Amino acid sequence: MIAYFVRHPVAANLLMLLICLLGVALIFDIERETFPEFSATTVGVSLIYPGASARDVDEEICGPIEDALTGLDGLADLQCLSVDGRAAATAEMADGGDIVLFFNDIFSAVSTISDFPGDSEAPAVEIQSRSDLVALVSVSGIAGKQGLVEYSDALADRILRLDGVAGATVSGISDRELRVVFDEDALRRFGLSSRNLVDAINARSLSQPLGNADLDGNSVVLRYADSRRSVADLEDLVVLQNSTGGVVQLRDLAKVQIVDSDENVESFIDGEQAAIISISKSSDEDSIRVFEAVSELLDTERSAYPAPFRLTVINNLSEVVEERLNLILQNIALGLVLVFFTMWLFFSIREALWISAALPVSFLGGLFVMSVMGVTINMISLVALLMAVGLIMDDSIVIAENIDKWRNKVGTLEAATRGAMEVMPGVLSSFLKKDCVFGALMFLTGEMGQILLIIPMVLLITLTLSLVEGFLILPHHLSHAGEGAGNRKSRVATRLLDRFKEGVVLPLAARMTSYRYLTLGTVIAILILSIGLIASGTIKVIGFPASESDTIQVRFSLTS
Repeated sequence: MIAYFVRHPVAANLLMLLICLLGVALIFDIERETFPEFSATTVGVSLIYPGASARDVDEEICGPIEDALTGLDGLADLQCLSVDGRAAATAEMADGGDIVLFFNDIFSAVSTISDFPGDSEAPAVEIQSRSDLVALVSVSGIAGKQGLVEYSDALADRILRLDGVAGATVSGISDRELRVVFDEDALRRFGLSSRNLVDAINARSLSQPLGNADLDGNSVVLRYADSRRSVADLEDLVVLQNSTGGVVQLRDLAKVQIVDSDENVESFIDGEQAAIISISKSSDEDSIRVFEAVSELLDTERSAYPAPFRLTVINNLSEVVEERLNLILQNIALGLVLVFFTMWLFFSIREALWISAALPVSFLGGLFVMSVMGVTINMISLVALLMAVGLIMDDSIVIAENIDKWRNKVGTLEAATRGAMEVMPGVLSSFLKKDCVFGALMFLTGEMGQILLIIPMVLLITLTLSLVEGFLILPHHLSHAGEGAGNRKSRVATRLLDRFKEGVVLPLAARMTSYRYLTLGTVIAILILSIGLIASGTIKVIGFPASESDTIQVRFSLTS
C-alpha cells in the first residue's frame, strides 16, 4: 500500500485533496455548543405546598416521597430539598439503567402516595435534562411592573419563535396577582363572613365548559365565561342581590389590589428594575448561530423604543465557545509556524512544508469524521484538539527522519518506501499505546464519563487520520524532496544537535548505566515521592481545575 502511493502521485494527492475538501465542506456546518449533549440520568419530583414552612415541607412532603422511592430498582441516590412552600426531590439512576423505565417507576411510586397534605398541589414528575443555556438578557427602563412583565413575556414569546431556540423564560421579577382585602365592618353590616365572600368569588368568577346544545340540527358549544382578570372586573362582581334588584358588589365589601406574588423576587440593572430572560437552544442547534439570531431581534427591539428602554445581554455563553474556537485556531496556526521553522532547521524547506502539512490535513479529516459521528465543537472536544496538536507531529517527524536516512543509501522512491515501512511497527506501537492511555477514559461511568468520552474519541480520530497522512501521503511528497534534501549533516542545527548528543547525552547515559543501582533507586524514590504528594493531599486531585473568568459574581444575604 505504501509503495503504491509512493509510485502513484495522483493517488496520494487525490487522497489528501479529498480529506481537505470533506473537512472544509463541513467545518462551517458542524454544531458548536458549550458542553456535549449526554443522556439524562436523573428524575425530578416537585410539589408546591403553599404557606408551609421548610420544616413542614420536609416532614409532610419529603418524608412520604423518600419512603415511597427508597428501595426502587435502579435507584442510585435520592435527595429531597425542602424550602418554604416547595419540595424538590432528585432521584439518580444507577449506571446502565433505562431512563424511560426509571421514570415510569418513579412516576408510579409517587402516584401511590396518598398522605400528602390536602392543601398541596399535585406532584410533578419529569426527566431532568440539561438545558443548553445560550444567553441571559435583561429588560429594563419600562415604567411599572405590570408593563415590564407584559413586555418581557411578549419578547420571550418572539424569541421562542426563532429557529433553534428551545426555551425563553422570564425570571427576576415576581408575577402579578389580584389580592382581595376584606373590610370586616362591611362584612358584619351585611351579615357575611370571609368564607361567604371567598365562596362568592369562586362561584361567580370562573370560566369552564358547559357541554353542547343541539338546536335545530346544529350543535352549539356552551361555555360559562365570566373570569375576572382585572381590578375593575373583580370589583364589579356581585356578591349579594335582593328581590328588588339591589346588589352588593365586591367593591362594597373589600379592596382589590394588584400586588407581587412574591415580594422577595426582584432584579435591578444599574438601579433600574429589570426582568431577566433566559434563552436556551435546541440540542442539535449551533450556539453561535442561535445567539446571532437573538441578537438581530434585540437590535430590532432597541431601535423601536426610545431611552430609557434597554435590552442588555448580561451573559453570553456562546462567547465562550467562540473564544475557545479562536484559541484552537490560533494554536494550530502557531503550531504550524513553530513546526515549520523547527523542521526547516533540520530538513529542506520543501520537506518542512510537507511535514507541517500533517497538522491541517489531520484536523480537517478529523472534523469531517467528528461531524459524521455526531461529535460537536464544544469545550471538551476543543481541549482534545489542543492535546492532539502536540501528538500529531510525532509520527510525521519520525517517518521523515527515517526516509532521509534511507535517501543516502537508495533512490528517492525506494527510500520513501523503505523508510516508511521500517518505522511502521514502532509508529503503530506508539499509536496503540496512546489508544490504551486515552481509551481508558471511554470506560468511565456517570455524567462525568459521558462528558470525558469526547476526549478519547476526538484524539483517536485525529491520530488515526495522522497515521493515514503519515504513511500514505507524506512518503510520496518526501520522495520528491529536491536538491539538498540528503545533506542534513551539513546543517548547523544538525551539527549542534550531534555535538550535544556526543558531549552531554551519551556520557550522561553511560555514567547512569555504570551506576545502575543508584539510577534505579533514584527513579523508584521519585515515583514514591510523587505518589506520596498525591496521597498526603499536598497535590490536590480535582475533576476540573479552576480557570480564569471575565465575570465576577457577588452574593450576599440580609439577615434582618
